[in-house]
Amino acid sequence: MNLHPIAIGRLHHLEFGQLIIRFFADFASTGVDPLTDNDFKVLFLLLQQQSPEFDNALMQIRANQETAVLKVLDRGRDLKMITIRNAVKVFRYSNVPAEVEAYRVLSIVFKTYKGIERVNYEAESLGLDNLVADLQSQEFFPYVQTLDLTQHLINLSTANTAFKDMFNQRSVNVLDTTVYDTKLLRRNLTNTYRDLAQYVLVMAKRKNTPYYLNTLAALNNGRKYFADLMARRGKKVQGQ
Repeated sequence: MNLHPIAIGRLHHLEFGQLIIRFFADFASTGVDPLTDNDFKVLFLLLQQQSPEFDNALMQIRANQETAVLKVLDRGRDLKMITIRNAVKVFRYSNVPAEVEAYRVLSIVFKTYKGIERVNYEAESLGLDNLVADLQSQEFFPYVQTLDLTQHLINLSTANTAFKDMFNQRSVNVLDTTVYDTKLLRRNLTNTYRDLAQYVLVMAKRKNTPYYLNTLAALNNGRKYFADLMARRGKKVQGQ
């Protein structure tokens, strides 16, 4: 009878948060009443109190990471816009009349979207959608083909779609006024979890009753899962 060994400190933040959530789920399935043992109740309720705040800190981390990714994707579509605009300018002094005409017509189209790269995210997304639709229309697409801009148009559309997909699925942002100390929150949550786990182990050995044995099993379910996860991750790294 023991706690399944696990190096909690090696868990990623998200994995550690999931370990706690997994314990709550497994414990709930046992039907054990956490209020029966007062010492256990104090630790259990403290764990319940600390876990959501740690989850909020993780959400803030994800939101910050996604904001950084959005900036990269936005820069990517800006560059695609600059590229296709410059590709049109190449034909300004062409010796081929059809190319000069295509340049003249498409230049007018691009003037309509002048400065699109500097507007807010949503406005740029909509503007680029409209530009792509214009350039793919029967009126303007022959000119795009004349200047061999089809791939540039595809690249612009793809970059804009990638940005919109990320923007639409980003995490709900934690209020900017709330700043979380993730390391401190994790340390406190870890200490509470370890105290609870050790208490359950001691009581399971001393009393050997379903109350503590079932709770110990609930703890070990998650501990084994994430210990195995780290073991597989370690083998993968060694094999590389």
